[in-house]
Amino acid sequence: MKAFLHASLLAALLTTTQHAWAGGDVPSLGLPDCVRLALESNHGLKAEASKADAARAGVGKAASYFLPRLDISETYMRSDNPVMAFGSKLNQGMFTASDFDVARLNSPPAIDNFNLRVQLTQPVWNGGREIIGYRRAKLGAEAADKSAGRARQQTAFQAVQAYYGVELAGEYVEVANKAVETTEGHLKLAQSFHDQGMLVGSEVLQAKVRLAEVREMLIKARNREATAKAGLNMVLARPQDTPFDALGPLEYHEFPGTLAEFQKAAESGRPDLAAVEAGVRNMEEGVKYAKAGYYPSLNLTGRYELDDRDMFRGRGDSYTVMATASWNVFDGMHTTNGVREANAELASAGYGLKAMREGVLFEVRQAYNDMEEARQRIEVTSGAAGEGEESLRIIQRRFSAGMAKTLDVLDAETALTRARVNHAQALYDYNVAVARLKLAIGRMDY
Repeated sequence: MKAFLHASLLAALLTTTQHAWAGGDVPSLGLPDCVRLALESNHGLKAEASKADAARAGVGKAASYFLPRLDISETYMRSDNPVMAFGSKLNQGMFTASDFDVARLNSPPAIDNFNLRVQLTQPVWNGGREIIGYRRAKLGAEAADKSAGRARQQTAFQAVQAYYGVELAGEYVEVANKAVETTEGHLKLAQSFHDQGMLVGSEVLQAKVRLAEVREMLIKARNREATAKAGLNMVLARPQDTPFDALGPLEYHEFPGTLAEFQKAAESGRPDLAAVEAGVRNMEEGVKYAKAGYYPSLNLTGRYELDDRDMFRGRGDSYTVMATASWNVFDGMHTTNGVREANAELASAGYGLKAMREGVLFEVRQAYNDMEEARQRIEVTSGAAGEGEESLRIIQRRFSAGMAKTLDVLDAETALTRARVNHAQALYDYNVAVARLKLAIGRMDY
């Protein structure tokens, strides 16, 4: 029985510290403080926020394709190529009758030319790529925002879980302290009876062995509490040795609702599910974007140029206005295969969304069942702790009257300690299950 209690306490403490990830910097730290500090300081959340900012900037980038593009360039050229030399002279407005000499036309001297060009290009229609790209960028920004929202919920859950871990570790310290206090009192009484010749030495030794066990339990409980606090500080992105006191013991607060209600709430409230839905709509737009390759395009261009042998003069100026229409008739099946690729990606995204919905519903079910199990365990362990206290009190009386042995007292104290540990663990499991259920339905309200 003692070995079972020791193993149970160790397993519970290890489970608690494995899940403790966050931290705080005030003397007294409540659960709402933990969540607030985690959301303000967590490095992972800041990274997600930056991703969302980048996605929103992508919307502006996509919108820029509707607007005209203005380019200014300066080009220097020196050439004795007949065509280039002839054209450069014409552009510079320096062509003379002597330049028609056949010998000069065939073998012109090298000519320098500085060309200043100002060009304005206005997209008109490119198969709808501009509007489709804009819609896809908006869907990408929506998905990024939803993903950032889910990251906030997950960070809040980590803070909640770690905070409850600190509270559970504190409960174990209190249980171990009570066990030490009870055992010390019994050892003192047993030693007194032994000194009076009313008790054999083996019973005193039994009490000493048990006292060593509960003192070891207290040492481990204090260490787990310190580790849990350091872990809580870590999630809050603060020095791990920042001191604080957790407010209040573990308590039971009912979280009402049916499984069907929670599953319905998850389908409409999960940000990550909404992000995947936005991704599917993005893939639908991707099919349209691929099909844009089948359609013609039309763009307008206006150009103004200055040409001269001197970079800082511009004696030859000209302008050009163009409307360019093009239609790719055959591109080696590039567009057709691009459409097939986009349709396959859309199908994959659709199946992924269905799988995620099923996973979300199962996640809600699992969290709900864990919550109900822990709630029932709280009812059972609460009664066991009260009964254990009464049993210990009765056996202590009997021992004082010489009607019970030391082993009876130690067994009663062990049973009471185990009942207290089980009750604290049930409260912890219930509160974490409620937090996990809130996370599963997308409602981390703390």
